[in-house]
Amino acid sequence: PAAASASAALRRRGRMSSREVEARAASSSSSSSSSSSSSSSSVRREGETSTSVTSRRGAGGGGGGGGDGGDTDDEMMFGLPRDVAEPLRTLLASQFILFLGVGALLPALPLYAQSIGLSSSANGLVISAPALAMLLLNLPLGQATDRFGRKPLMIGGMIVMACADVATGMSRSILALVPARVMLGVGRAGCECGDRAYLADLCARVPEKRGIIVASQSTVHAVGLVFGPLLGGRLMEAYGAPAAFFYVAVAAIGTGIGYTFLPETLREETRLAAELKASMDEGDGGLLDTLNPFTSSDNTNTTAVAAGGEGASGDAREDSLWLALLKDADQRVLLLCASANSLGFVAKLTVIPLYASSHLNASPAEVGQLFSITALLGLVTAPFAGLAADKFGKKLVVGAALATAAAGLFFGANADTQSQLMFCIGAWGMGTAAAGPAINALAQELAPEGGEGEALTLPKSAADLVFLIGPLALGVLDDAIGTDNAGMILTSIAAATAAGSCLFLPTEGRKSQS
Repeated sequence: PAAASASAALRRRGRMSSREVEARAASSSSSSSSSSSSSSSSVRREGETSTSVTSRRGAGGGGGGGGDGGDTDDEMMFGLPRDVAEPLRTLLASQFILFLGVGALLPALPLYAQSIGLSSSANGLVISAPALAMLLLNLPLGQATDRFGRKPLMIGGMIVMACADVATGMSRSILALVPARVMLGVGRAGCECGDRAYLADLCARVPEKRGIIVASQSTVHAVGLVFGPLLGGRLMEAYGAPAAFFYVAVAAIGTGIGYTFLPETLREETRLAAELKASMDEGDGGLLDTLNPFTSSDNTNTTAVAAGGEGASGDAREDSLWLALLKDADQRVLLLCASANSLGFVAKLTVIPLYASSHLNASPAEVGQLFSITALLGLVTAPFAGLAADKFGKKLVVGAALATAAAGLFFGANADTQSQLMFCIGAWGMGTAAAGPAINALAQELAPEGGEGEALTLPKSAADLVFLIGPLALGVLDDAIGTDNAGMILTSIAAATAAGSCLFLPTEGRKSQS
């Protein structure tokens, strides 16, 4: 089947003659057969070895049936197979170090930009810079991790991130800050593509434990974001604004060192498939054509080709599923909700710290405490929100959560004391924490049958786009109006609008699309 699929793809693209296609397919089939034969022999050998080892253990154990149970227990750790639990433990321990640093940056970056005299709009440009690099590099680096391995991108990404954070701490102007933050986006794109693929490889070994594995990573990240802001605020007060960035650089290096102890999980068949795809893509429209989500080189008139139709064009393209989804009113409401929730996180990184610092005279440590409490409330709220979504429906939870977030931001923008601001931003944090999982679940329900994968990338891409343009937009708004709360009010209006739009969502679950 792999050879036939490759042949069909090559015919569609019109890059090879029929004789060359047949030769390529025969070569792929032969390689696949020999690989399969080798794999079968290896499996038989491993089975024979395992059987002989088990026999020897049973003979030497002298304990009857208890020996088998002991062997089984030795192969498990934390309820997972040892070959999953051990690398997962190393991965999460390494990432906990990193997320302590990431949490430390939450209060540091906007206050650092303010300390060197940047305006709100310039601060927004600095915060947007990594998102631009990530949007451009996520796809090609994701393909690279399938060709060259997970660990090289994970370790290399950490090295680039460490260099970027050192450069940020040494920058004193926007001309130096923006390139440093773009470099950070390059590093993040590499390490995040690698660690997502690494975690997916571990989940594939025990698919029935996928939820536990993913939840364990989310918990580690959340705990890091609870304690990190407290640490970042204290570092800024004790050693100055650049100290938080130097600390994150050290954390990134520590995480990279931890990654070196991980075994590589890229399977040979995955690498060969990526190599074959890359060879078929040679000569296509290049990076921009690859990144275009509204057309796909794979969505060609395959029916005509399979039938041998002479009129089938190798370059013919069909509209992406994205275009069809955007015509659906329910999907547009979903995108509005995802975008409004993402804009709230943008406000957290930009206008909220500046409002607390300039309007309420909050110190860096007090801003860090604000973020830590918000993260802790979100960590507690998310599981209950998931239960409520299953019991009362995603539509109700999304609407109520976004309404809570809108109210928290609106009243927070008019807070007169730090305690009032903490209460209001805490309400916002609970709202966004509840809305995020419910929005993801709602997206799954609204995804058309057979097109779930592509459909679920649409709200994620909308959120990424908001992270690209949102910081600059909120900063420009604050500068244009001349207040320090205009961005917070705009964000609250967006959340309230999204909450109201939930009234138009269907009450049924999944919609089918033929």
